Amino acid sequence: MELKQAEQIEYLLEHLPVGVAILEGATLRIRYLNAYLHSLLPEPWKSRDVVEKSVEEVIPEELHEFILPLLHDTAQTGKRHQYSEVPYEGFLEARGRTYWKIVIERSPTSMRHNYHPTGQASDNSLCITVEDVTNTVRSRIHFNAIQHISSAMAGPFALPQVLDHILEAVHEMVGSTRCAVLLLDYSVADFEERLSGYETDQSTLLAKPLTITIAAQRGVHLSSLDWHPPVSDQVLLGRVAGEGRTLIIEDSATVPDLDLPPLDDSGTPRRPGSVLCVPIYEPRPPSGTGTTSAMAFDKRTGATPHTIPILGTIEVYHRRTRGFPSEEVELLEQFAQQAGLAIQNARLFRRIDQSARAASRSARQRKYVMQAIPDGVVLYDPRWRIADVNYAARKLLGWSEDVVGLFVTDAMARSTARFQNSHHHFPQDVAELEQRAAEGRIDEFKIVGADGQDYTIHCSYIPIRDDLGDTFGFIVIYHDVTEQVAARERIEAEVVARTAELAQRNKLLQRAQHAQKMERQRLESLLERLPSGVILVSAEDKHITVINRHAVQVLQHAGALDPLDDPDEAHDKAIGMSSEELFKRISVYSTSGSLVPYEERPLAHALDNGEVREMELYLTAVDGQPCYLLENAAPLRANDGSITNGVLVIHEITHLKMLERAREDFFTTMAHELKTPLANIRAHLSALLAKDLQWSSEAQQDFLQTADEQVERLVRMINQFLDASRVEAGALRLELEAILLPEMFEDLEDRLEALITSSQRHLQITLPPQLPAIHADYELIMSVLTNLLSNAFRYAPEGDTIYLAAELVFNEDAQPSGVTISVTDRGPGMTQEQLMSLFTRFSTFAAMNRPATDRPGQPAIERRRGTARWSPATGLGLYISRGIIEAHGSVLTVKSSPGHGATFAFTLPIFRGK
Repeated sequence: MELKQAEQIEYLLEHLPVGVAILEGATLRIRYLNAYLHSLLPEPWKSRDVVEKSVEEVIPEELHEFILPLLHDTAQTGKRHQYSEVPYEGFLEARGRTYWKIVIERSPTSMRHNYHPTGQASDNSLCITVEDVTNTVRSRIHFNAIQHISSAMAGPFALPQVLDHILEAVHEMVGSTRCAVLLLDYSVADFEERLSGYETDQSTLLAKPLTITIAAQRGVHLSSLDWHPPVSDQVLLGRVAGEGRTLIIEDSATVPDLDLPPLDDSGTPRRPGSVLCVPIYEPRPPSGTGTTSAMAFDKRTGATPHTIPILGTIEVYHRRTRGFPSEEVELLEQFAQQAGLAIQNARLFRRIDQSARAASRSARQRKYVMQAIPDGVVLYDPRWRIADVNYAARKLLGWSEDVVGLFVTDAMARSTARFQNSHHHFPQDVAELEQRAAEGRIDEFKIVGADGQDYTIHCSYIPIRDDLGDTFGFIVIYHDVTEQVAARERIEAEVVARTAELAQRNKLLQRAQHAQKMERQRLESLLERLPSGVILVSAEDKHITVINRHAVQVLQHAGALDPLDDPDEAHDKAIGMSSEELFKRISVYSTSGSLVPYEERPLAHALDNGEVREMELYLTAVDGQPCYLLENAAPLRANDGSITNGVLVIHEITHLKMLERAREDFFTTMAHELKTPLANIRAHLSALLAKDLQWSSEAQQDFLQTADEQVERLVRMINQFLDASRVEAGALRLELEAILLPEMFEDLEDRLEALITSSQRHLQITLPPQLPAIHADYELIMSVLTNLLSNAFRYAPEGDTIYLAAELVFNEDAQPSGVTISVTDRGPGMTQEQLMSLFTRFSTFAAMNRPATDRPGQPAIERRRGTARWSPATGLGLYISRGIIEAHGSVLTVKSSPGHGATFAFTLPIFRGK
């Protein structure tokens, strides 16, 4: 993907109103977080970079129990988790209770590829999308609440059920656990009911003070049952009635004279810290219908004639002081309108029930009740003949007043409304009608009303029962939910459109992520495969932002980065660490041996001065061995020339330094070894050539024999150098023959007689009986054993025994297939690091660890005529020996540990004949 396209996709992700996060599957560390999701994080993470931070560290603690098990499950099993409406109360003060759609799934790239381009396992990245669906859920909750309230309007106990549904809806919409519905003791419906006969002395009723009752509550203390304050400015309902608007008390301590109901704090009454008070207005009656009771209510509340009377309030409490978000306030204000209608309707339906059971109720009162209801209401007798119908139902269905007395099917036949369903919405069978009424069924259908308008109707069927439970009538209510359904359909259409848009964006995001992932993997692979350490440091805060594994190992080896045995944990710990603090822990020296402070090192010059520097340094590692480093540092600049980062490249050159030292040591040794025999030859020849000296024939013979021995010594040394070259070139020529090991070991012991005698050590040879002949090159194997035994005598303690042994090797058929020859000493032994470089040319172990020539027990230096003189190690013996053994198709092995000596062994095949 081109850079421009990647920038466009990144722009879309950063402006997308949907949260997107990419996590590393194994560690749940954040790889990517777009701006929208970043803005939702709590402080301090909202203003800090969270990339490479653990998701457990970033998200609020209340989400750990819910989200972390899902992330681990998806990372381990690949299972996709989707939750459509997850409630969250982390933004109560800003937005109230919010709802979120959360999708957790494995990254599509991880699902398609189970391998890494570098050959490593895939990291199984997780993709998380978070979408705010609060408005959609709130609309549905609001819509469902109206349905629940409408379904609870039947029966003598409709009002308590309606109030409970109101509080349940308030809890679901704003997440409040402490709320209440406060009603005037004499609201419009009850007041008129009392005027109509319950209170015979109307003047006495009007003279009573208007008080407040907590009609329904959650989280309010039981003592509130006796809380009935009069309507005044000392209570919120009185203030709301006077000001005609919602009131918010963010800190009740600022209004100490305000009378508030006590909250339940673990059984103890407690004054609320903050309160939201939303008025519940009485629904306006149809135009032209005014009542004396309404005017009386206006006078008693002090409301002006144009003010809408108040039924009560919805109050939301919090124990502590806090504000209320505007979304929460607006949502409750809209819901309060429906709650007022529901309360009014519940009370009116109760009056309908009382009117149906009490024949003394006048037709005028029933007519008023019916006309006051904004929903279409049809009363049926027990035989489903129309007993009454209100104006709203006649308007909707196009009925005239003469439908009263008609059977339900005859009346529906006269309707001029057109139902959009393919079949008639209203059941034709009385038994089915009664079944729907018994179940409290609510039908939803679309209709073109008699006025030509399109409506969406909720049709409820409610039985009317007397005190004995016998049904003596039915109520069918046509509730207009056109606006709510239209809003729902708009939301659903928007959801479909947004889903399609999100799917398209997800495709673009996946492509961008795939391209970024491939590029990142290539860069990471290149960085990890580099044989040198690479560290990227930010110039702004001097913190490490990138470090590869080789650099981590170098810092661990230097003892500056913990833990020393876990590179992965050390790598994670190094990210974000101060480079200045880290490198000041390491004491490094220049080639001259002087201490180099941090300010004079290449990285400091690159970050502070913008200079490119190279410096060779050395330090003492945690294992006590010297460690040589070649550091190169350079600054990285922005377009304006400012330094943004510094790059430090660390090359560990310890091996090269050791090899250089070994070679210097080798050439020094070789010069010394060559110089001595040449000087002897020259001295003896000069003595023979001197004209002023006369030598006897015995002396001349002795001089010539000594010169011949020194020449033979030079030839052996040169042959050793040539053998090393042949081993390196793979050009060793073997003269294979049958060899009897007892004879070879006897010859070997004769050749090493001088070495054994002068070293003050012993040689013990162990051979099994009836040992078969081996198939090998006699002289080459002899040279290998000579080298191994010479080393053993050199490093074994004085007076100790060196063991030379042969052992038969058997195949699967229990037949002898070879002979293993081993040389064992009980010397100082070797470390794992020394074993790794033991068989290299100019071995640093041989060059740096050879015993001093004056150490007790070392072979005597004096010349022994007729035998090979012992010489210090040149670093080629084991290298040549391994090449000889490998040329025989075998392997020269070594087992050793510090303080436990060493055992060298190899296996040769048995001679099978031609």
